Amino acid sequence: MYLIKDLLDGRIVYYWLNEVDHQISPHLSTLQHAEEWWKAYKFARYEGDERRASVIDRRSNTEKRRRMESSNRYTSINPYGRRATDIPVKVHRDLVPEKLVKLAEG
Repeated sequence: MYLIKDLLDGRIVYYWLNEVDHQISPHLSTLQHAEEWWKAYKFARYEGDERRASVIDRRSNTEKRRRMESSNRYTSINPYGRRATDIPVKVHRDLVPEKLVKLAEG
């Protein structure tokens, strides 16, 4: 899956594409909404036994993670967690700059 940042109707939106570039999510207004949608989507598609009660991993609390790292009591090679959904999402394609250039030209 790929996260796209786009400019539509004068506003920035985020949406997810699958491997064949079909949009699989609605237009989402923030990066946080895009991450939440992605996590819910991944959890809904998981067919195994789920042990987590929440989609949100406790390590996603940035302040808590900072305190743990500064105390050096809990050093981890995977500070975000082991699952793909524990790692913060990033934009794979940002279409906004090229669309802004086109708007400025025309």
